[in-house]
Amino acid sequence: MLGNDGAAGVRRAYPPATLARLTALKDAVDPANVFHLNQNIPPSRAGATR
Repeated sequence: MLGNDGAAGVRRAYPPATLARLTALKDAVDPANVFHLNQNIPPSRAGATR
């Protein structure tokens, strides 16, 4: 279960391969990081911060 652990918590929660797949999905579906109020997995695109 994820709480408000930030980016470090998200990295700890998922194995590297899974996090890579989720990041690729985020890149495809939400590259502007509109949906960022959850346990955010930011898009890999530089400058896509919120």
